[in-house]
Amino acid sequence: MTQGTGTAAPRSISLSTRLRGGVLAERGWGLIASLLLIPAILATNLIYEALNHGPYRIFLETPLDHALPVVPIFAIPYVSLIPYIGLSLIVFLFCRIRVYRSAALTMIVVWLISYAFYFFLQSYVARPAITGTDPFSGLIRTVYASDQPYNDFPSLHTSLSTVIAIHWWRFDRRMGILAAIWTALIVASTVLVKQHYLADLAGGLVLATVTSVFVMRATRAA
Repeated sequence: MTQGTGTAAPRSISLSTRLRGGVLAERGWGLIASLLLIPAILATNLIYEALNHGPYRIFLETPLDHALPVVPIFAIPYVSLIPYIGLSLIVFLFCRIRVYRSAALTMIVVWLISYAFYFFLQSYVARPAITGTDPFSGLIRTVYASDQPYNDFPSLHTSLSTVIAIHWWRFDRRMGILAAIWTALIVASTVLVKQHYLADLAGGLVLATVTSVFVMRATRAA
């Protein structure tokens, strides 16, 4: 107890204690299910490319979307999504297995729902010509070259990064704040590098939030 206040001093959780809640402590079907989620995530991600083509059915640009500038430095948070997801899932896997399973399942559900939109209600974004000679502008051109201007609504960059932020909040509140800040930068980057429109962003946020709450409750990670 803290003298004079009657409240307990905050304690940090040691690494060994964290690891006791992770995959290394799993046995039997729990271990098998947790490990099978890894190829399931990779396989689900591969479907994206097969759907990334026209023709499109919806075009969601608004005057506000048109007015937003290209901000080349936001290419950095945009391309950070995959390492952000990968590092987060590794930490969850080894330190908090329920959070890992919830995050992995939520991402798979989000992907599949998004793929349904891309298949039945394909969207398109009109990307500008990027003429800057700075490294960030070059990075945007690399993004454009590696990704077709389809599969936009809902935004997977928005939904997947939001899923990770929500699960970081469940994992550790202090890390959750940092994750929320970085996720906000990723979300903003989707419209500031002209890969998405504001409607795509909104759809991704709703999809991630609703699915995360549902899966966390179903897997007892909430």
